[in-house]
Amino acid sequence: MRFALVFALILAVLTVVFALQNDDPMAVDFLFVQTQGSTALILIVTFAIGVVTGLLSTLPGRIRDKRKIKKLKGGPSSPTPGPSAFESPSSESYSRKKKSSSSSDSGSGPSTSSQASS
Repeated sequence: MRFALVFALILAVLTVVFALQNDDPMAVDFLFVQTQGSTALILIVTFAIGVVTGLLSTLPGRIRDKRKIKKLKGGPSSPTPGPSAFESPSSESYSRKKKSSSSSDSGSGPSTSSQASS
């Protein structure tokens, strides 16, 4: 936090120095608007408009991301609870898992030792 404050103060001082050194009048014509102001003021206003435009262009994506995060966290409706971690597996599902793992281990392709010898 202290670094950000020091950085902001240095930036403010540099902006004031820039404004004092660039006080020449400058005419600006944009579409149907004509105005005149100091060079520094026009540059600072132009920069500020660019920053605001950049922030506004990222707004839809930020809103979409916040909605996704809220949805993933559960939002207003909580998700349905799954099986408890403390429940023991039923004997039927346990035996199915055991059979499927033993059948996938036995001879489902060429062994690596025969490939290494050729």
